[in-house]
Amino acid sequence: MRFNLKYLVTALLALPSVFAYIDQPCNAGPYGEGVCVKESACIMHAGQEGSAIPYPGSAPNWPCPEDPADVICCVKTVTQLRDGVTKKSGICKNINNCPTSSNEIINTYECPGSEKVKLCVPKKSSTTQHEIIDISEFNYINDYPTAADNIHGVIMRIGYRGYGYAGTLVKDASLEDHYNVFAGRTKIGYYFFTQATTIAEAEEEAIFAVNQLSGKVVDFPIYWDSEGSTAPNNSGRADGLTVATRTACAIAFINKIKELGYRAGVYASEYWFRDNLDFDQIVNTGASIWVARYSDTVPSTSQYDAWQYTSSGNIPGISGNVDRSHVYTNVAGW
Repeated sequence: MRFNLKYLVTALLALPSVFAYIDQPCNAGPYGEGVCVKESACIMHAGQEGSAIPYPGSAPNWPCPEDPADVICCVKTVTQLRDGVTKKSGICKNINNCPTSSNEIINTYECPGSEKVKLCVPKKSSTTQHEIIDISEFNYINDYPTAADNIHGVIMRIGYRGYGYAGTLVKDASLEDHYNVFAGRTKIGYYFFTQATTIAEAEEEAIFAVNQLSGKVVDFPIYWDSEGSTAPNNSGRADGLTVATRTACAIAFINKIKELGYRAGVYASEYWFRDNLDFDQIVNTGASIWVARYSDTVPSTSQYDAWQYTSSGNIPGISGNVDRSHVYTNVAGW
């Protein structure tokens, strides 16, 4: 029989790449990150505690689009291993999405899929580095005790000023709910998203923020969140401020928070501190610095207390992605 290489290659190319994404990361919508595995494998094993959620998705945004129909996005959270004794809180992930610098990989067959899928357990930081999250009404916490057990603190959004002309001050819709369940479980702090354009408005934001905290524990400095708005074409009321004006607003907020009896801080991205604020002036106020840089590389900012290193972190007990930060100084009295 004559072997025709041309026909063989043509036939192979015509085959669908049905196994191209099995065991790969997938987005399970409100449930967060999962892995593409057969639906029959997305289960809890004897001895395990936690949950296994098979997420098939829907058109046109199939989470595992190149895989067979019986492959779904599985979000599996484990809080107790198959031995029925060992307590480990983690999420089954493709090992490429589980950096060992900040996670422990469990190799005892806790997860569905191949050897590429392991239980990814966030490391508890040492006494010189703490792990915190920040949340708002856009984060859904389905298991507060488990979430609290995997962090050293949480910073909640107090509220925000609208980016429109009126600049209305609004309380975060989930502040009370988040506080009532996290209180007593972990260290608690707060931030306020600014759109102040004047010193008077920045002071007004500080007063508004403190007024929401009556009777609440305040472990961290109260942070002024300065960043671009989500308005189309950067048209938010504070988006076009000069460095001098924005810095004056920051200092006004800091001083008013101090006057009201609390410690103050400023949150901004690495580039925002560099290009849109006078960093030295802010540091000279003694404010705590919380800088964002979504990377494995540390920020170039000259000094900071905390580094928000990802906006797509995973914490057992929280559905979907969450901001995570390393804290290097004892700003919360641990």
